[in-house]
Amino acid sequence: MFAERADGTRFPVEETTSAVVVRGQRLFTSVLRDVTARIETEQTLLESEARFRTTFEQAAVGIAHVGLDGRWQSVNQRLCDIVGYSREELLTLSFPEMTYEDDLEEDLNFADQLRSGTIRTYSMRKRYYRKGGGLVWVNITGSLMRDSNGEAQYFIKVVEDITDIKQAEVALQAARDDLERRVEERTTELQQLSEELQVQVQELELRTGESKVLSEMSEMLQACFTFHEVEQVVAQHVAQLFPGVPGKLYGYGASKNGLEELVAWNGASSSTFLFGPEECWGLRRGRLFASVGGGLSCQHHRATGATLCVPMLAQGETVGLLYLEGSEAGFSKRQERLAQTVAETVALAMVNLRLRETLRQQSIRDPLTGLFNRRYLEETFERELRRAQRKGECIGIIMLDVDRFKLFNDTHGHEAGDALLKALGEVLKGSVRAEDVACRYGGEEFTLLLTGATQQQTFARAEQVREAVASLSVTSQGKVLEGVSASMGVAAFPQHGRELAELLRAADLALYRAKREGRNRVINAD
Repeated sequence: MFAERADGTRFPVEETTSAVVVRGQRLFTSVLRDVTARIETEQTLLESEARFRTTFEQAAVGIAHVGLDGRWQSVNQRLCDIVGYSREELLTLSFPEMTYEDDLEEDLNFADQLRSGTIRTYSMRKRYYRKGGGLVWVNITGSLMRDSNGEAQYFIKVVEDITDIKQAEVALQAARDDLERRVEERTTELQQLSEELQVQVQELELRTGESKVLSEMSEMLQACFTFHEVEQVVAQHVAQLFPGVPGKLYGYGASKNGLEELVAWNGASSSTFLFGPEECWGLRRGRLFASVGGGLSCQHHRATGATLCVPMLAQGETVGLLYLEGSEAGFSKRQERLAQTVAETVALAMVNLRLRETLRQQSIRDPLTGLFNRRYLEETFERELRRAQRKGECIGIIMLDVDRFKLFNDTHGHEAGDALLKALGEVLKGSVRAEDVACRYGGEEFTLLLTGATQQQTFARAEQVREAVASLSVTSQGKVLEGVSASMGVAAFPQHGRELAELLRAADLALYRAKREGRNRVINAD
C-alpha cells in the first residue's frame, strides 16, 4: 500500500494494526513503516540476478554448477552444445559418468583438494563422452562455492571446447615428426654416399651442416611468438644455408593483393620491395621456379644471374615467397631441394603462429565489441597488481553501465543494441592508453583498468568517457539514434581494496549510486 506525505508525494509503506482496550473502549492502533529503501534494494537484487542469469546463459564457454555428489545441478546452453546433450538430459547425469576413464582420477583428485581447502581453483584438460558416441576435448576450470560458515555447497565449472587446439597440436607434432623423418632420411642418404665415394665427403659434411641448421631453424620457429621473430630466425639461418647468396622473404600484405618484403639477408638483391602475385612465375604455378640469366624470368626482379622463387605453401594456403638470387652458374638440384624444405618449414611455422594468435585472440576478446573479456581483465590485474605493489603506484577501476539499455533494445531492436555496444567499444578503445585495459564485463557493463592512475585521475578519465558516450550517435538501418548515456562508478587500488573482486564491488556500488542519483554521471566509491 502507499501513503501520502504532506507535500502530496506518495510512497510505499507497510502497515501493522493492533487492537487495545482503553477504559473499556476497544481501540485500534496502526503503525506505518516507509519501505521505499527495502523495495529499491529488492529491485536491485532482482536486476543483479537477471544480469547473472544472462551472463550464465550467453557465455561463450560452458558453465555449470555441480553438486558435491558429482551430478549436474545447472548448466548453460553452451555446455549442452559442447557435449551434445539437452539440458534435461544433462541434469540426469553426473560428470564422472561422462568423463573419459583415463581422465577421471585426476579430476576427482582436484575435487578432493577443493573440498579440503588445499587449492582454491584448478584447471585441466580432459575428455567428455559426447551424446551418440565420440569424445570432445575440453579445458576445465573448477572452483568450490562455500556458504558463510565455510561449508562446501557446490562446484563451479567453466568448460571450454579445445578440440581445435588439440587438432592443431596433433598437426604440429605430425609436422615435426615429418621434418625429423626427412632430416634423418637425408642424413642416412648422405652417409651412404659418403661410404660409396670418398670424393663426396665434402658434400656430405655440407649437407649434414645444412640439416643441423634446418633442425635448429625449425626448433626456433616453433618457439617464435611474433612474426618479427620468425623473420629474424629465417634471415639468420637461410644466410647460413646459402652463404653469399642474397635473398628475401616476402609475405602477403593486409590487402592480400600483393606481396611485400619482410626481411632480406646477404646484401642487396634486385627484387622489388612490393609486387603482385601475377609478376612471379613461382606464385602463378604454385611451385618452385628456377631461372637462369637470359632465359624466362619473373617481372619482380632484374637479376642477370640465376634466381629461385619458392612459394611458401602450408595447409593448402600460400603465405609468401622465398626468393634467392645467385650467380650465373645457377643453383644445383640439392640447393633447390634445400630451398623447398626451407620454404615449407617457414610456411608451416607462419600458419601455426597465425592459428595460435587467432585462438589466443578468441580466448581473450569479446567478439561483438572487440574489447578484452573478463578473463583477460583478471589475468592482467594480477600482473599489474604485482607491478603496482613493487613501485608503490595506484590502479584505477571504472565500472560503466549503459543507461536504459533494455529500453533502447526494446525500442530500436537488438540490431541497434548491438550497433550501440560496438560503437561504445570503439569509444572505449580510443579513451584508454596502450597500457590500460578496456573490457566488456558482461551484457551492457564495461570495465576500464587504468594502470598507475590515482582515484582523481581515474575520475577525470571517467568524465571524459561519459562525455564521449553522451555525444555518441548510432546508425542502424539507416536511422541515426542519439540520446545515449552511461553511468559510471570509480574505485582505486589500494584505497578500496587489494583484490580485483573488492575493487569491482566498490566500483559497482558507486555505479548503482550513479544510477539512483539520476544516471549519466560518475560517482567515486566511498
